[in-house]
Amino acid sequence: MNKTNEANNERHMKKILIVEDDQNIAKALAIRLKSFGYEVTVARDALLGVSTAVKTHPDLVLLDISLPAGTGFTVADRIQELLPAATPFIFLTASKQPGLREKAKELGAAAFFEKPYDAEELLAAIEVAFANVPAPGDGIQGIHLVPRA
Repeated sequence: MNKTNEANNERHMKKILIVEDDQNIAKALAIRLKSFGYEVTVARDALLGVSTAVKTHPDLVLLDISLPAGTGFTVADRIQELLPAATPFIFLTASKQPGLREKAKELGAAAFFEKPYDAEELLAAIEVAFANVPAPGDGIQGIHLVPRA
């Protein structure tokens, strides 16, 4: 088996939950991630994000910060409390509000992107997040903060 097939098989086994209220962004992300072999589930608000994570136990969560019924920060916090294994998460936001990057870092985010973001950089951050998943109880090893455009 060649390296490309091995990478696709490894990705195929990874589940990503997208918590995004903008239907167009969620759909574009889902299509792109599925084309790379990931199993993708989408939730449109904070409450559905938490409940979907509890039901599906994703390997990674992509979170918008501004969501109906809560924030991406709240979702990340609840997921960390409710899931037995460390689940990396990456924040995506259109907000330019000061302090968001710092808050993401405090919560242990694997990465933080401002919209619009570079799709290739997001895919690379996802791969890094999967590579950095710690043993249970160790916390996330690093954070990939994409520079502001």
